[in-house]
Amino acid sequence: MEFSGVLYTYDEAGRRTAFESGPFESPKTVVFIGGLGDGYNALSVLQPLQTALANKGWSLIQVNLSSSYNGYGSVDLQTDSDELDKLVHYLKERRNKTTIVFLGHSTGSQDCYWHNKHGETSESVAGYILQAPVSDREYFSKNLPNYDQLLAEAIALRKENKGRHFLSGFMDVPITADRFYSLAAYRGDDDVFSTDLPIDTLKELYQGLKRPMFLAEGSNDEYYASDVSQTEMLERLKSVCPAIKLTAIVPDADHSLSDPRAQKYFIDLVIEFLGTLC
Repeated sequence: MEFSGVLYTYDEAGRRTAFESGPFESPKTVVFIGGLGDGYNALSVLQPLQTALANKGWSLIQVNLSSSYNGYGSVDLQTDSDELDKLVHYLKERRNKTTIVFLGHSTGSQDCYWHNKHGETSESVAGYILQAPVSDREYFSKNLPNYDQLLAEAIALRKENKGRHFLSGFMDVPITADRFYSLAAYRGDDDVFSTDLPIDTLKELYQGLKRPMFLAEGSNDEYYASDVSQTEMLERLKSVCPAIKLTAIVPDADHSLSDPRAQKYFIDLVIEFLGTLC
């Protein structure tokens, strides 16, 4: 997978970069935010997405955050949000962007949720696309062999005000007690897509999200770890959050949209959603 474009530093102090491809001079851009472990060129869907966006006059930006690649274990959603604020300021002031849309993949969906609710520049973001917004907690609890041990360790460290201390035995990525708790604990900061959250809790969590959102699940998402149907969960979220304007279950789609048919289906919906924003 290859892209031609412009690489720039949007945060000099933090040495954070972003890569823009497509029509650079366009005032309209989609910012891709990857999930856990992701960085540049994270998904194969990005190439056909960039082509489709360019045909409609949009550029595509891939952003590098402190949480990119293996950095996710030691930062939090607020750090991501602060860095995305810096990116938005840069795009408006230095790249002359007037229409900015965030597209979050997997845990990047939590970044979209958090920025929509807490971001300083959320009013400057025209919309948020959440692709594969699934619960890390539900997946970890059913698939991580030492989940209970790690969660107990994280809770104990946090009680001792040692949330920044690293846990032992979490896959191959160093992760702090605070970050694991956020991802894996009930009502952790990242726990906003779990299917066992009561409706009153969802109402509380989604209060204050005002910018338009599009949520897209994959029909074959291997990380969706619940007996609650995806359709039912999306309906719950729509019922508590008027900002959710469009939802979809993408046929043939795994977590990363690896099937070309799923990619086309998703991209067509992205173009449809963008058309409602400007």
